[in-house]
Amino acid sequence: MCSKLSLIKINFIVSFILLFSLELSAQSYNFTNYSLKDGLPQSQVMVIYQAKDRTLWLGTFGGVSNFDGRLFTSYSKADGLGSNSVNCIAEDNRSQMLFGTETGISILKRGKISTLFSGKGVSHLLKDKHGVIWGISEYKLFKIEKDKIVFYSIARKKIHTINSDSAGNLYAAVSEKGIYQLKNNNWTIYQELPPAINTLSIRKILFDKILRNKAYLLTDHGGIYVLENSIVKPFFKKEGIDTYYSIAQDHRGNMWVGSEKGAYFINKNGAIINFNGENGLSDNQVNEIFSDAENNIWISCFSDGIYKYEGDAFIRYNKFKGKNLAYPISGIAADKNDNLWFGTFNKGVFKYDGKDVQSIDIPAFKDKKIYFVYADKAKNIWFSTYGKGIWKYDGQKFSQVLKPDKFDNSSIAEDEAGGIWINGLMSSSYLKGGKTERISGFDGYLSCIYPLGKDSVFLGTSNGVTLIKNKKIDKTFRIKSLTNVYVLSIIRQGDNLIFATLGDGIITWNLKTKAIKRYVVANGLNSNDIYSLATDKNNNLWAGTGRGINKLTFNKQQQNYEVFRDHPLIVECNQNAIINYKNSILVGTIDGLIQCKTNVLAEDKKNPFIHIQQVSVFHKNDRAKDLSIDLNGRGDKFYKLNYSQNHISISFKGVYLTNPESVLYRYKLVGVDNDFSKPVPNTEIEYSAIRPGSYTFQVYAIANGQQSNIEQFSFTIVPPYYDTIIFKIGAFLVLIFLIWLIFYLIFKTRERKKHQFEKLKLKEQEKIRKQTAEDFHDDIGNKLTRINVLSEILDKKVAGTEKEQKELIRLIRENASLLYTGTKDILWALDPHSDNLFEILMHIKNFGIDLFQNTGVTFKMEGVLSKYQKLHLSMEFNRNLTLIFKEMLNNVLKHAKASQVLIMVIETDDDTVNILTTDDGEGFDIETVQKGRGLNNIQTRCKRIKSTFQISSIKGKGTTTTISTRIPVTK
Repeated sequence: MCSKLSLIKINFIVSFILLFSLELSAQSYNFTNYSLKDGLPQSQVMVIYQAKDRTLWLGTFGGVSNFDGRLFTSYSKADGLGSNSVNCIAEDNRSQMLFGTETGISILKRGKISTLFSGKGVSHLLKDKHGVIWGISEYKLFKIEKDKIVFYSIARKKIHTINSDSAGNLYAAVSEKGIYQLKNNNWTIYQELPPAINTLSIRKILFDKILRNKAYLLTDHGGIYVLENSIVKPFFKKEGIDTYYSIAQDHRGNMWVGSEKGAYFINKNGAIINFNGENGLSDNQVNEIFSDAENNIWISCFSDGIYKYEGDAFIRYNKFKGKNLAYPISGIAADKNDNLWFGTFNKGVFKYDGKDVQSIDIPAFKDKKIYFVYADKAKNIWFSTYGKGIWKYDGQKFSQVLKPDKFDNSSIAEDEAGGIWINGLMSSSYLKGGKTERISGFDGYLSCIYPLGKDSVFLGTSNGVTLIKNKKIDKTFRIKSLTNVYVLSIIRQGDNLIFATLGDGIITWNLKTKAIKRYVVANGLNSNDIYSLATDKNNNLWAGTGRGINKLTFNKQQQNYEVFRDHPLIVECNQNAIINYKNSILVGTIDGLIQCKTNVLAEDKKNPFIHIQQVSVFHKNDRAKDLSIDLNGRGDKFYKLNYSQNHISISFKGVYLTNPESVLYRYKLVGVDNDFSKPVPNTEIEYSAIRPGSYTFQVYAIANGQQSNIEQFSFTIVPPYYDTIIFKIGAFLVLIFLIWLIFYLIFKTRERKKHQFEKLKLKEQEKIRKQTAEDFHDDIGNKLTRINVLSEILDKKVAGTEKEQKELIRLIRENASLLYTGTKDILWALDPHSDNLFEILMHIKNFGIDLFQNTGVTFKMEGVLSKYQKLHLSMEFNRNLTLIFKEMLNNVLKHAKASQVLIMVIETDDDTVNILTTDDGEGFDIETVQKGRGLNNIQTRCKRIKSTFQISSIKGKGTTTTISTRIPVTK
């Protein structure tokens, strides 16, 4: 509700309750009703069942409905249900819902209903500890095996009801026999019942949640019996009640009984409360009472839908002696005699003295709007009345303190000096010692007052907080976080100033550290609109909000407030209508007074529960390939998706029946998001254009500051073949190979061209050599032959006596012959046909034969093979090797004095050729002999043709030389 500033600026509603007493029966307990107007398909709920996902299934005469705390999703005959009259509900191990109706069993799987069994009515369905579904049809017991009904008989008697204990063992109430238990697939007697009870129809067996071997038997007309340690005795029967319909036990061990006239609460200590139309429930018959997994109690009332019991932490007081006094309250105060004073909207002022309620019958209050009721330190009561100014009651009489002004006054407070501060809409008045001072010039409209110290006063406005020091506005003071914030109430707790705001939650400001903290719905508050604040004797903070009352406790270690987990009473509170009174917090609302117990123990509440409902996968190109994944409790399964299925939508639901409106969600996609999102109300999230990879979607719910389980869905988007690691490695290797191949081909092309060029060059050289040899032979050879012929003619013409001339002619002939012989060597070298090892060796052999002819030296050459013709050598190699052996053989002829010379050509194991030259001459000492020019030339020429030269000689035993060539031999 908005603040009480002005009828012009604010839509102000004040509230009242006429009666308050902690002892009297004027209290109304906190029940929340859900009926047709909320979406329930039919108002008569016969069965309540809670599924694994924490949602409630409600069987009615108009079909079955699923309730998640907010919405009803209903099914009827039009959806495939066998009958609209649903008697019982169960869930199997495959998360399929089974509904027992007047005509059989219907089953809901994957959103569609089909018939499992038809023809007979089913009154009970129950799952045992092995997951087997049992039931009763026309007083006959059956179980479901492989989707077929198999009937069982127990003592050939009627079966009235079945139930299981906390261990999951199954029990059946058998007419005229007693209680039977299922053991090892056999039904055996568990407890025989006295004849007086056996004749009664046992409607329900309930096993105690706390004590083992204790059970309750609910009969139609005989009340309730307790079975403990094999002894049966009466437990509850109320005079005037004919029929009993239901029984339940809450988490504290208290019992609940549904009758034809409301419900009965039986405290474990024996105290009994009848919940009916007088105190919050209904006078109609209670068909079913159910305790859910969050320890809420649900009550089904005939023609009234269902009620949720919100506990006794909050109690409404809105009736007195049968009169409805649920008026809005504008202010509450207690005088020196502990009398309570209430201001109301359009009903004036009332006083409650603990026995009776009195309407203050003076003209200033009669049926007037009261803006505030306030008690000062002396317990004088102050009132602000619409159009009548400010009034004060000193315990004896009422007197007017301030006359009516242009705008009515909305808030009041007393400072340490005993001065009274009263806020109007645009100005504040200060009253002390019979004098009145007025202060104006505020930024925003005034809303509340809080004196701090001897000379400081905080004023809450529509634009933050203003500080007044020594009756003057401090223009330099500013709390930045409160700028443009509508402050409705201010109190102090310890070092913290606490501000109640409109839409911004609770803001705390530490007077020492100046630290600011904010508390909103995400922290557990019922609403971000905070209208009133108060503290109790236990130093808890109480906040009246736009959606109920919150209790907050201060955590000294973390230096912050934590929202207490209590029942969410959905009611709109009023501004500053709150006081701490006799160990209770009294809060004024638009519908009466609420008592908040300050010593209520924390409820054993479970956290919210969340599950992923469905995952929709959209194909990038082909909508026909879109698919929907129904997880059905298999959220831990890993799914593989095609790279084109990279757009997904995930829907989830958090169930918190205690306070469904407070449920928010935080989610993240591991692999995309670094952290969970901020709390959001969305129940569906979409991700598009997801890159290939492995991901896990995680989501959890928060409600009242408490966190649910984390539900997750894991999937992998398989990359296209061209985006896989193997393909990339293969492509990289192929690229490297192609680069290598290109360079290889370029290199080979260059080599081939070079080879072809060399080949052409060699052919050209061969052609030139051949042409040169021919030209040389034709030209030089003919001229040398002519010289020989002319010298012979000249020799014949010169007389024999001319010895000198004869000698000259002989020398000419001899040199011409030598020149001709040398010319033949040149011509042989120039001829391309000589460029192979065979021709070289034959040339050396012929040279040796010619050299040692007629010298008395025997010359031989061995190992010259015809295959050496294939071993082509360069002209340079030919010339040098030929000159080496000419030099070497001439040295043998001149110096060795040998009678035999042998040249041997030997192939080595390394496929190379060694040429050995041996003679049987005188030999010499290698160490002492002085090497001549000939040996040096031989060694130099060997290096040129990349060959080695070795010589060994012994005096008197001849000399051996070895030339090791590096010419490879092809075999």
